[in-house]
Amino acid sequence: MIDKKLEDNIKNTKRFLEFWSKFHQLYSSKEENFLSTRTLVNSRFQDLMDSAGMKHSQRLTKGLPIYEILSIENLSGMSDEKLKRIEECWTDSYYFLRGVLNRFQKKKKRIERFNKLVFTIKGFLRRKK
Repeated sequence: MIDKKLEDNIKNTKRFLEFWSKFHQLYSSKEENFLSTRTLVNSRFQDLMDSAGMKHSQRLTKGLPIYEILSIENLSGMSDEKLKRIEECWTDSYYFLRGVLNRFQKKKKRIERFNKLVFTIKGFLRRKK
């Protein structure tokens, strides 16, 4: 048995991590492109959290670094302290997203182990008949 929703969540999380990395590259190189892409990234993040079943309160607490990055209005006028904080947010956001992906992958492994156990038990019961 394959959990289609779980498979989709794993695929979507991996895809978002790639997208997030490219967004980080924009942040590091081109302010104009970064700022114009924010809305799209925010929309994809919300879609990912919806499909993961993450409650709004969890999004705000655990995903705070992502929201801090998405709330940036401009890069040129930022203080050194704020720039340092944003770099920490990038790091924290990767940890958060990797954690979401790891949670899905662990759930997938549990389902696979359970399916193997059920298959083994069914095979054993068939042989006994």
